[in-house]
Amino acid sequence: MKIVQTFWTGPSGKIKTDGLEMKAGWLSSEYHWMSWALSCLQAKQVFGAVHLETDARGREILMEKLQLPYDSVSTTLEKRLDDYHPALFALAKILTYSNQSEPFLHLDSDVFLWHKPDSSLLEGKLIAQNMDKNLPFYLHNLTEINRHLQYVPPLFAPGNFVKKDIYGSNAGVMGGNYPEFFQEYSRIAFDFIDGNKDCIDKVDTGGLNFIFEQYLFFQLAQSAGIPVGYLKGVVDDPVFKDYINFENFPHTDLIHPVGGFKKMRHVCEHVAKKLRNDYPEYYYRVIDLVRLNNKNMLSAVYYVLNDHQESLTNKDAVKSETSPFPFVRTQAALNYLKKQDRLCLEIDPALFTEETFVDTIKVGISNEDERDCLIEIFRLEHLKNLLRQRVFGHELSVNARYSEDKLNYSNIQSAFSMNDEAIMKLKIKSIDDLEYTDLEWDWKYDDDKEADVLAERNLNQSRSSLGVLLIPRVLQLDIREYYVDELDYIVFNALSGGASIISILKDLEQYFSEEELEEDYASFKFLVIKTLKQLLYAGAAKIIVK
Repeated sequence: MKIVQTFWTGPSGKIKTDGLEMKAGWLSSEYHWMSWALSCLQAKQVFGAVHLETDARGREILMEKLQLPYDSVSTTLEKRLDDYHPALFALAKILTYSNQSEPFLHLDSDVFLWHKPDSSLLEGKLIAQNMDKNLPFYLHNLTEINRHLQYVPPLFAPGNFVKKDIYGSNAGVMGGNYPEFFQEYSRIAFDFIDGNKDCIDKVDTGGLNFIFEQYLFFQLAQSAGIPVGYLKGVVDDPVFKDYINFENFPHTDLIHPVGGFKKMRHVCEHVAKKLRNDYPEYYYRVIDLVRLNNKNMLSAVYYVLNDHQESLTNKDAVKSETSPFPFVRTQAALNYLKKQDRLCLEIDPALFTEETFVDTIKVGISNEDERDCLIEIFRLEHLKNLLRQRVFGHELSVNARYSEDKLNYSNIQSAFSMNDEAIMKLKIKSIDDLEYTDLEWDWKYDDDKEADVLAERNLNQSRSSLGVLLIPRVLQLDIREYYVDELDYIVFNALSGGASIISILKDLEQYFSEEELEEDYASFKFLVIKTLKQLLYAGAAKIIVK
């Protein structure tokens, strides 16, 4: 079976840059190219050969600059889609599907396979990643299509989805042994887009991809009575949280960070560290390319490391300062209180010590809950800055921590690839340079854009009880907030002096009933080990190697 990937860089002539700044939904451009590299390299390891269909600029980036080991490449997409909206990325994939005259399996560039699918699946007429069921974006986009577009294919008509379960075939992985199907599939998809060129902007153009690729595939296969084989089961939760289970390596078949997962820092770190661990040549090539082209990497450590570090070749890298993080959530809370006329002071939190901030707020705010809430977020952000300065404030310290980070990740990957008896003997210890603090409000967020909503919510919400670990994150030279539940806290405390997994399990039995342990000890064991893995990958603990 032919393994294929597609890379369309957009309408030719309309994009003037070199392409290396492309993020494709990822948090930063380096993670986009790390994803491409890891996806291609894993596919090659699993299947033996991988083919690429792209355009001229895509060939230059992936083959010449990144030097990814595709066994063959064709530029069949060059100028083929110049007349189409750049947001219609799935058209390039559908064009690739229709170009295949033999059995094939297409993998998106954010799909990472660790094991070869069963032969029974690969021999099927049609193959897809999973079946989607009643995910909200299908209904929304189908409704918009029928409301605003001129040409609606019969399969998209309301009678097929109104007051009915809506299914689609997720195209993270797609293919099969029936090339004729893909010819008809491609024709209908392009007819749909061509028939609506004059009104395509009346709807969410990007949302159309889900319909003319995934919904159409399922509907066409069903109407023709052709069974579809799936790598995974039915997904009815739009979060797709099970598809970023990096911690379960090597006991996971597929990872696919869809949608917003690409903007989560811990997901980006998993991709980066896995590529660095397994394919360091390609990892450092990505770093060099992005850094040499003066792109703004989130992997800030590579602006600080000594020039001799690893395979990095850019001698002109700018040394960055360990400057304080902005007090984003504190400022958002201050702004909200000012807009509500509950604070009349002009305050720049970056100019305050903890003591002077607390004294000022006690005078400026009369409401106790509002005052405590504001002080709490200031203390949290202030503590993060102090910790960051302490652990990353010196270049020699950064180099040492970078080397330790590589070793720790490698140890985790190796350790949990061993048999169960060996895993039980693993000794794990919490790291020294972190901070734990109790909170009365949940300040967790993924993006600065969420700060205003978060501040307003917390300033109007009653107190609760939770805790957060502040953990140094060396690749980004920042501090991660790892919010812990009760089990996380208990397990973390058990690691303070170092302990084997078997002794940790024994120690934690006291927190579970005898009935729970007797009836389902395996679930208890799985839950504790899962928690340990999460703490390890988060950087809160490390494996002690003798």
